[in-house]
Amino acid sequence: MARNMRLSICVPSRNRQYYFQKTIEGLLRSKRDDLEFVFVDNSDDPSVMNDYMRAHEGDPRIVYLPSADRTLPMIENWERTLAAATGDWVTVIGDDDFIDPDVMTVLKKVVAVNPETEAFAWSVVAYSWPSPDQKSTSIHVPFNSFVVKVPREQLLKRMFGWYEATTVPTSGYSIYHSAVSRDLLDRIRRKYGGRYFEHPVIDYDMAMKVMVEGKHFAFCQRTFSVMGSCPESNSYSIGKLADIKRKVDIFMAELGRNFDDDPLLKDFPFQSILGVTASIGICQQWFRAKYKLTYDGWEKNFARSCAFNTEMFRDEESFNIVRDGYRTAFKNWRRGKFLEHFQPVFKDARYGLQLSGSNVTGTFIRSDIAGVTTPVELLDVINGMIRPADQVEVRLDGLRFPWEEEMLTPVGEKRPIQTMQKRVA
Repeated sequence: MARNMRLSICVPSRNRQYYFQKTIEGLLRSKRDDLEFVFVDNSDDPSVMNDYMRAHEGDPRIVYLPSADRTLPMIENWERTLAAATGDWVTVIGDDDFIDPDVMTVLKKVVAVNPETEAFAWSVVAYSWPSPDQKSTSIHVPFNSFVVKVPREQLLKRMFGWYEATTVPTSGYSIYHSAVSRDLLDRIRRKYGGRYFEHPVIDYDMAMKVMVEGKHFAFCQRTFSVMGSCPESNSYSIGKLADIKRKVDIFMAELGRNFDDDPLLKDFPFQSILGVTASIGICQQWFRAKYKLTYDGWEKNFARSCAFNTEMFRDEESFNIVRDGYRTAFKNWRRGKFLEHFQPVFKDARYGLQLSGSNVTGTFIRSDIAGVTTPVELLDVINGMIRPADQVEVRLDGLRFPWEEEMLTPVGEKRPIQTMQKRVA
């Protein structure tokens, strides 16, 4: 199985043809024959990508879905993307992202060592495409390249308990910048209404299903992909209130409804306009309510993450607006019980820190190192600094995450996560 298996690398896109084409060019440099590339356009002008893709019609690895006769909501475009994928494993990246196709080398090793593995993740770096108002940032490149098993209970604790979360849960294992096995995807589709995605916050919708339904997980600390952020992307809006509002309005209009108003959220008074943390909280609350899942003790951690989210707004007017919005929500939620844990501190945009040098876990580089202008070029630089994919050692039974020992004796959980598993089964 490991020798003959294929990985589908899926790239859905909307109205970002320049970035989409750069990503395609980078992927097609690979000569591997154990990959399938699913390129899906959803643009207002279909001719741009249709004309571009004609030059690649002879590549048997490519599945190309042109724009439909109408604009599709993001959730529907991703749904048809996964439906078109035929690989034994599937991963999705954005049109302004990049993934090293040689991740397949390590995935094959993982499956050979443990054929029961159902989800595989790796280190991802964040990159902002150059733009007039974008400064150079620091990127951490980890030295380690080991592969470890990840306990499912720890993933659930980090996702549903918001344990050690930043603005988002640090759990991973969405199909976005992670690979999910065909068997697990098929189980998810059968169980959850005959489709892959149900909630419009699609990456976290899938991540929660993968963690609840999956059994065996592996993680490689080596960097294999770049999460790009171009001026048109949602991630570019983080900390920019006006841009968030504009993109949320467009998103909801294309969706045809406001997912904040779902009846399952009647007791959860948060709005997606507040930022990424609120949006993930909404998706998670919807998922728990619909499938009657329970995980206790998450609320304080969620409040702290909302504070981190608020601190991303570096102009004082936006900070105050978002802070007051979150405060109102916390006052109206659970009788204000968790308001005291929401304590954001304004951080002026004029003051920042750009790191360089190395520490025990890796080294810091500038995002414009060597004149880098795309995620493809950045990953080329990173690949020149770290262990090649074919030298990554996989010993799944002999290594642990530093936090695995702590996980074995959970603190502060009134109800074990096994209760969640039982209720979902």
